[in-house]
Amino acid sequence: MPGEPDVPMSVTAELSIPPLKNGNPPSGGTETFDLSFRDRILKAVGWSMAAYVSGYVLRLVASLAMTRLLVPEMFGIMAVATIVQVVTSMLCDVGLRQAIIQSERGDQQAFLDTAWTMQIIRGGIIWVVCCLCALGIARCAGEGFFLPGSVYADQVLPWIIVTMSFSAVILGFQSTKAMTSDRHLNQRQLATIELVSQAAGLIVAFGIGYLTRSIWSFVVSALAAAIINVAMTHLYLTGTRNRLRMDRACFNELMGFGRWMFISSLFTVLAANGDRIMLAGWTDPAVLGLYVLAFNLVAMIDGAGGRLFWSVATAAFSKIANERPETIRSSYYRSRLPFDLIYVGSAGLFYSGGEAVVQILYDARYAQAGYILQILSFGLLLSRFGLTSALFLAIGRPQYLGLISGIRTLSLFVAVPVGHYLAGFEGALWAIALHGIATVPVIVALKWREGLNRFGFEIAVLLFWPVGYVVGRLASHALSWLPSVF
Repeated sequence: MPGEPDVPMSVTAELSIPPLKNGNPPSGGTETFDLSFRDRILKAVGWSMAAYVSGYVLRLVASLAMTRLLVPEMFGIMAVATIVQVVTSMLCDVGLRQAIIQSERGDQQAFLDTAWTMQIIRGGIIWVVCCLCALGIARCAGEGFFLPGSVYADQVLPWIIVTMSFSAVILGFQSTKAMTSDRHLNQRQLATIELVSQAAGLIVAFGIGYLTRSIWSFVVSALAAAIINVAMTHLYLTGTRNRLRMDRACFNELMGFGRWMFISSLFTVLAANGDRIMLAGWTDPAVLGLYVLAFNLVAMIDGAGGRLFWSVATAAFSKIANERPETIRSSYYRSRLPFDLIYVGSAGLFYSGGEAVVQILYDARYAQAGYILQILSFGLLLSRFGLTSALFLAIGRPQYLGLISGIRTLSLFVAVPVGHYLAGFEGALWAIALHGIATVPVIVALKWREGLNRFGFEIAVLLFWPVGYVVGRLASHALSWLPSVF
């Protein structure tokens, strides 16, 4: 949207933020911060990206090590067990974190304690539902409902689901001090907690995996990481300790905000995990394991963008929308530009160099993940539009998220079975990569309604795909003579 004024980010923001008392602002008083809003955002972005990159490097190294210790089938089984927990967690999501970030009462202790109590209850519900899902899968497998040899027919899967999903109960006790840190863009301590808990979990996984070569190394590591994460949010972060409380007014506000988040989460989780839900019924654990490895490489890019926009940009855009609404459009596109270039460039790079990437990272057992990565790379051209969700949330349009997620979910569950029917596994892959096309017209229409479109921007950034393609080709030729890293 040409002609819109830019946000004067260089001007010092006179933030009327209540002074801290035991880490939480009381109801009265103000403190003028000399730190500009721009500096606060940049620091938050820096810490958030540092945590993401460092965490991803840790996970990548651990993944490379674990692929040497375990067989591909185990990655397929773990993918389904993880999906069951993630889907259940999202279906029970009432947007507590987003509500605390956005609400004017987000620093009031009664509001935080009510959210903490609801979070604990939610954790217990998640575990119970996961146990019921595990029981259902076991019963269906015993009665021959699933294809022999498919992931769902594996006898160890229900036990993995029951044990690993107990981490939801543990995480339910996470202190709301983590949420208020997000609210005030204080990412440094959150980054430390994330890295420490991840590192501890990965060390546990590698240690047990080395000694036992067992899939249970993943399960134990997930529980260990959850325990350390929760303990650090209570002991490492500053602020008032939570206590059990259920304030009716706070509960009503949280649930009022959460009804839209629930609708969005319902469709988002199905759209984000529906691919593996369906593939698990058509493929054996080894093929699904290869798919998951390729998917995770694409998710490295998508996850970085999503993390920044949800942990940092939502809070930043909310402030801009409240204080300088006339500048929200230019701020949004200025923020999106570097991410779109990375998304589009990476799509070209993975398409031309996907097989070489897999060959360098993994041994010969995982070679087929290369062509899977090439096909999935096209999804990055569409997933970049998902960053618009943070904008819609910031301007107070959570209902838009539900509409977009619903269309994405419907298109996934229609396109993938059709693709599999017409062209088998490869047809399903192309449907997974391109099903997001159905959401683009809707996103454009909603942005048009809010006066937030820039069509020239959306087209111009696509020119970076050939750049990524060339880089991938050159890198492939340069790396083709190198031995495997591991």
